[in-house]
Amino acid sequence: MRLLVLKNKCTGCRICELTCSLKHEGVCNPDKSRIKVERRSVALDIPAVCIQCDRRFCVAACPLGALSIAENGAIHVDEGLCTACGLCQTACPFDAISMHPSKHVAMICDLCGGDPQCVKYCTLGALKVG
Repeated sequence: MRLLVLKNKCTGCRICELTCSLKHEGVCNPDKSRIKVERRSVALDIPAVCIQCDRRFCVAACPLGALSIAENGAIHVDEGLCTACGLCQTACPFDAISMHPSKHVAMICDLCGGDPQCVKYCTLGALKVG
């Protein structure tokens, strides 16, 4: 399972960010979201999210073994092992990893356990499961 971004449909409404932070953190706070909508130009917004790539650069880059692959294929972050060193973030060619502002651990899409809420609440269909 992977998230697919249909760039031509995204309007930059950021509902996906708010939905993600609400699901995982219980607050509507884009800084605590595992998906980030990036403004590339006046007319182009692109959600950046882990696509669960085949190479798993982030897992290979983690020196502490804090990242692993869950049963659903998503990256799992062991918050007890993660020190927010940023090596996974640097290794990700898709700019899909951020650091939690207060927990100081990596934030990577976990596909909401197989039911991605961002896809469910994207009113324009810019996010799909593939």
